[in-house]
Amino acid sequence: HPFGIGGWASTYLSVCGLLAGAFCVMVRLREDKTSTTRGYGNASCVVSWLCAIVVVYGRYGVAGVGVVGTTRVAGIPASVVGTVLCAPILLLLEGEGSGSVSRKKYQASSTKSKKKGLVLSTLTGSNWFAPLLAGTVAVFLACSFYAIFLRGCGIDFSLIFGTGEVIKSQEDVFSHVYGSSRRTTGAGALDDVATMARKSVVHTRTMVAAAKLSGSGIWTSSNLLGPLMHILGLVSTLPSLQYLVRHSWSTRPAPPAVKVMLSLPLNLLAMSIGRGIPSLIAAATTGLVGGIMQLASTPQQ
Repeated sequence: HPFGIGGWASTYLSVCGLLAGAFCVMVRLREDKTSTTRGYGNASCVVSWLCAIVVVYGRYGVAGVGVVGTTRVAGIPASVVGTVLCAPILLLLEGEGSGSVSRKKYQASSTKSKKKGLVLSTLTGSNWFAPLLAGTVAVFLACSFYAIFLRGCGIDFSLIFGTGEVIKSQEDVFSHVYGSSRRTTGAGALDDVATMARKSVVHTRTMVAAAKLSGSGIWTSSNLLGPLMHILGLVSTLPSLQYLVRHSWSTRPAPPAVKVMLSLPLNLLAMSIGRGIPSLIAAATTGLVGGIMQLASTPQQ
């Protein structure tokens, strides 16, 4: 598999991510910087983070279906854990407001030049965690959207890397579990999973994950109730996540406590009806915890 251990895709993206990260660190450690050099460093940071995210989801997928080996860490899907572990890469981003006083003269001399790269004028020392939060939320929402609307439509990102295993029906989702040789993609049977009776616990968990994931997508579900419930769950997470991300980037006061409080139950709704997609549960949990923290930090009147 291209994203397996030693696969060409994971190796290539890992090397690209490390090189981009090293360039970002070199730019960050420079004593004298302009908006252009800082912008190039930020762009390299985002590239490094994106490479890491692609490797994680290319290896473990949205729910770990079809992956031989460990797909959970302490009961949490490996893709969710990997997303959280990759997020600190975004802490290397640098805003225009950072820097010491001794550099102001050097920076002022280049203000008339055209800015290039990823220039973050609103990123300061007070909202340093905002890119980490925004990036993590964006990945969770994008994966949830993919699982509901795109997975199983016949177009799969694995075609880019030459795997050829495109999921086109509900049977294709379960073929990873049962080792069925009847796949519309022509892929061979995955006997490594289906025939290992001594690892029945892993097989059962994979079967449950495949069943939940199959019922969440509009192309793989046997009826529309499951996808509609997951769409409702995805929409329910947006108010809290919007308040959380906007407040983390902005220096303005937190949104009214009433709005935050009214949006919290929506996350509980998403967690109860969107169990088929781990990234949707993670997004709802982020919104719930973030909303509670916002309420705790809001001054009492």
